[in-house]
Amino acid sequence: MPSFNIALKEAKKLLSAARKETRAADILLDDLFSMDTLSLILNGHNEMTDDDYKRYMNGVQRLLNDEPVQYITNIQYFYGRNFYVNNDTLIPRNETEELVMHVLKNADSGVVADIGTGTGAIGITLKLERPELDVYISDISKDALEVAKKNKENLEADVKILNGDLFEPFIEQGIKVDILVSNPPYISEKELEDMSLSVKKYEPKLALFAEEQGLYFYRKMIESLDDILNDGGKAFFEIGWKEKKDVLALVDTYWPNAKREVIQDINGNDRILYIEWVK
Repeated sequence: MPSFNIALKEAKKLLSAARKETRAADILLDDLFSMDTLSLILNGHNEMTDDDYKRYMNGVQRLLNDEPVQYITNIQYFYGRNFYVNNDTLIPRNETEELVMHVLKNADSGVVADIGTGTGAIGITLKLERPELDVYISDISKDALEVAKKNKENLEADVKILNGDLFEPFIEQGIKVDILVSNPPYISEKELEDMSLSVKKYEPKLALFAEEQGLYFYRKMIESLDDILNDGGKAFFEIGWKEKKDVLALVDTYWPNAKREVIQDINGNDRILYIEWVK
């Protein structure tokens, strides 16, 4: 059997020939066998077992079929932690780490709702970073909540899990919150052609696409903020980089007295809608 170094070279050659991102071969090797750059320098000459080589090359074949490496390894790192992921959930992105950062800047205490939680990455991270927060995470997808539950247990995060559509489980239980945070589906169907093959083929459509040119879930939540937010509450939404004008118009339509702004991400793209809610 080849060494780890030889297997990595073989994988990169295959990916390069197919015009795929070769960095995924490094990530695959590290996540499957804890072979980061330093480990490869020290131990990369070691021969792989037959089973490990087959496992690695099977993963490479999946990469060649455009499957995201995170679904192959069931690992995504978010805010310095290892989250379990599968194709019942979106893969948490770096931009969403910035959403968490801005919430932490504005939330010292109180009750938090993470709506459409998926993997649970937002709500679980908020709880682990700020233990005094009382955090609820919710999703309409029971399959996604199984992933969130696994992450809650793996990371020992004391968050409460609710199943239901948007604010419904909160309204049913009479729960109001001080902080609302959500990264809802916001991609319109017409943007499908602009997306990578890995996203189109493997990530759950329920968590990606929204009607009304991508604005459906923003409208549903913004128009009903009084159903979930306490007076003076704050809301944070991740948005698509082209949606600033439209989401601000929604706030002005339903809550003209509310303070609102759109915050740019590290790349200078409009990314976070922030609302200080008042009637």
